[in-house]
Amino acid sequence: MSSARWRATPRRKLFPLAAPVLAGCLTAAAASPTSPGHPSAPSIGPVEITTLKLPAGVTVRSATYTPSGKVLLSYSAGRGGGPDPIRLATMDDDGRNFRPFFAKPVAEKAQSNGTRYMVFADNRRVLLGDYVIECREALEECRDPALLPVKYPAEIASGDHIAVRWSEIVIAPDNRHMAWTTLFANYSAMVFLGELRRDGSRYVIDDPRIISTLDRFRNDPAHADGVLPRPLLGGEVKQFVHGGRALSVVGAAERDLPGSVVIHLDSGDREVITNPPGYTETTIFSPDERLGIVMSPRFAERTDLKLLSLMPRPYPDSLNMGLSMLAYTHSVTGVRRGRPGTVGPVLIDIGAARSDHGHLGIDLARDEKWVFYSPMSWHPGSRKAMWIEGEQGTRNFRVRIASLPDYRPAAGVAVEITPVALGSPDLSVVRAYAAKSQDIDVKVYGRKSGYITYRRSRDGRIEKRYADFSDDGKRIYSGQETMQAGRQGKSVYTADLRLSGAESGTMALKMTFGPLGAPIPAPLIFDGDSAGAPQTSGYVEYAGKRLTVDNLVP
Repeated sequence: MSSARWRATPRRKLFPLAAPVLAGCLTAAAASPTSPGHPSAPSIGPVEITTLKLPAGVTVRSATYTPSGKVLLSYSAGRGGGPDPIRLATMDDDGRNFRPFFAKPVAEKAQSNGTRYMVFADNRRVLLGDYVIECREALEECRDPALLPVKYPAEIASGDHIAVRWSEIVIAPDNRHMAWTTLFANYSAMVFLGELRRDGSRYVIDDPRIISTLDRFRNDPAHADGVLPRPLLGGEVKQFVHGGRALSVVGAAERDLPGSVVIHLDSGDREVITNPPGYTETTIFSPDERLGIVMSPRFAERTDLKLLSLMPRPYPDSLNMGLSMLAYTHSVTGVRRGRPGTVGPVLIDIGAARSDHGHLGIDLARDEKWVFYSPMSWHPGSRKAMWIEGEQGTRNFRVRIASLPDYRPAAGVAVEITPVALGSPDLSVVRAYAAKSQDIDVKVYGRKSGYITYRRSRDGRIEKRYADFSDDGKRIYSGQETMQAGRQGKSVYTADLRLSGAESGTMALKMTFGPLGAPIPAPLIFDGDSAGAPQTSGYVEYAGKRLTVDNLVP
């Protein structure tokens, strides 16, 4: 129903070198398995957008729909003195029946990612990440909520190998299983699945499993000096879907910028949900799974860096170029801080997006000065979606609601017990994996011709060279891409790449980004270098389209 994210602490986006680990952790098969949702094309009809009315003196921090159709509101009341408590209330989405039920300081634990909240399907509990708020009654009737800590598996609970114990969390509709993504100190990551169980005055996670692929390459039996990239499972988790049998994650599909991908937990099969050029981080499915609400800057022509992913390249997961963090910081964080643009949200037809990767959907942004923030959620009736917007350059936030008065939803997808067959229960490998060097130097031979050499070092240098590489004999790649990532200074990406054969394409591109920590982060630098050559220039051509850097803003 939702991907609820608490904004009490700023979201810690991934390290500059870690972003490709998550956003490039999964490549989807070309043929998608049949979805248990409702594939028939819905008629969406008109979209009406309103702002949630709040009581006087109440300032929104975050909001999400609950399984009963109420709004769970995180808010501040402007009262000084002492630690800032978490305040929660339920209310109707027309602004009536505001009812506070929780107001307590909640200590942030070390190596956590602040506080999120995920409403359980039983409508009595809220998972915050390191705690569970538990009520005996429904949330809208809760009188004496308990705050119970969550005990994570010892292998990832803490330690010098852990950067962030969880970057995102989701709870399954069976009220039992949860999934989360852990970031490690070596800039790698893992996705875990486990069963959340009440144990006295706390919650514990039973039977934790590693969902992520741990070794991205295997030896090539036909070439002694070659490797074969594995399809990688993983990504930043966003939502349980298909009744709890699958996970929606941020993943690489066919491009070097992320899209939305679904992992089937019973088989490991993968579905590409969104794959247009550009950055797409999150798709939250409606309860009937025919619609989705998506975070994406795809309608911002001057800030969406879609030219970086217009032309598909081989193995964008295991041989990725580290572009995701730059795209996110420039197109999302930068717009929130004042760069012209929008980051959505976007309303999509799931069936159309799955079958037509050019499907863009409907832009729900209505005011250029107000920018999307998480969380996104759906009313249980599938005819309303909710999200947060922040006023550019301020700390002012509001709750927005999109209503679909003419939409006729299908029945919600039936809930099933989340399967636990996928992945490995052996968590003893975690510490070694988190200490493993992320340097890579491999050679991948094409099934039909040529090869790719790929070198990646911990200092942020990536080189990918194509020597007439082809897996199918129809598309042949020649040229190279390079990246030099700089956390505090400039990051430079170059591409001199040609695609020939059944499809043709060209990347003749240089893009220089300023510091990620700049006031308006990751600015594109168009000025000349010491020799007078422009630091950002060039174009990409593919499938009859030509995109240049000329229309982009700094």
